[in-house]
Amino acid sequence: MKRLFLIAALAAQSLGTIAQTKAVEVESPIVAEKDFVWYTEQKEAWKAETQKDPSNETAWLNYYNAARYTGWWGQNSDSIARQAIKEMSQAIPDTYTYHYCSHIAVKLGHGIDNDGDKHAEAALSMLPDNMQYKDYNEWVCYLAMKGDEERMSQMAKRYFDSGIYSEDVLRYSYNELAGMDEGGIYLSSGDAAIISKWLIQQGMGMHRDKTIVCIPFLPVKEYREWLFRKLKIDLPALKEPASAADYDANEQTMIQTIIDHYGSKVYFSATTQQSTMVPWKDSLYNEGLMLKYSKKAYDNLAVKRRNVEQRYMLEYLLVSFRPEWTAGQRLAANYAVVLADLLPYYAKHDQKRYDWLMKILVCGVTNTSLSEEKKQSILRLLM
Repeated sequence: MKRLFLIAALAAQSLGTIAQTKAVEVESPIVAEKDFVWYTEQKEAWKAETQKDPSNETAWLNYYNAARYTGWWGQNSDSIARQAIKEMSQAIPDTYTYHYCSHIAVKLGHGIDNDGDKHAEAALSMLPDNMQYKDYNEWVCYLAMKGDEERMSQMAKRYFDSGIYSEDVLRYSYNELAGMDEGGIYLSSGDAAIISKWLIQQGMGMHRDKTIVCIPFLPVKEYREWLFRKLKIDLPALKEPASAADYDANEQTMIQTIIDHYGSKVYFSATTQQSTMVPWKDSLYNEGLMLKYSKKAYDNLAVKRRNVEQRYMLEYLLVSFRPEWTAGQRLAANYAVVLADLLPYYAKHDQKRYDWLMKILVCGVTNTSLSEEKKQSILRLLM
């Protein structure tokens, strides 16, 4: 009997803990990554808020975001997120939040209809005054993917002017662009790699001679047609995709066409997925934060030293004045990964430069909130 009372007491305590979970803003993992349990708890906490007030758009947005981010751990989030959208369609139809979330849901494959563009345009017609990074990210990417350069430029300028984008991500992207030749072609993937450069170009008016190529957008007809017009080259013949292999083959064909035309003006970010660069790996030369395509071998380490000594702005890594996005912290630590091979040269030829660079790279790692184990694994590269 005692054991039964104990079990009952523990169960009650457990239920009380769940009920007391505080609903907090569910940010993108790019900004602050949490674990599966946290997203699951927030999903339930925010669902409870929608039940208290079915017209609360903030609650619906956080409920949906928590539901879809559980999918980062492969926990069958599609059905969970689809259910959130279905409930939202009944509670707050014809609102910015519903159309915003439905657009994303269609794109991710868990929408309750297939008209993502309809939802996107509806949301764009009722933009809130106080847009957050998640709103800006979505609409800058949507407009770029549709090849709508005019509206994308306006949105990117508004995003930059808002001041809410990560300063560390912008600084890393600025350094990437600064190391490129004039008229260079930048290829990469991922929000932090791509969006930050559009903000630098449209918000700061800098490095506008470079063309930013978002590799994941290449399967989109409007985007690739806009891109190849901008590059002033003919779009190559592509397969009618019937499998993932066909999409990969089309991507490779388009990138190869750009390389054939622009040659050594083509750069891949060092953060680009390695699998994407495999076809050209023997012709890519590390110049610091970027990998440059070249048919001929050259002294790329000399170019890397030039970038570090003359073009990159690195002192921002010495001191962190405010909490940074997860992406910004990882990029700050990445300097140590990609620039560590310069230290032996400076140790031999320029002690003052060695001391300067070592201090910057160490601070770039230690000033982050990465785990101590991860910090040490990166710092060992500098020894």
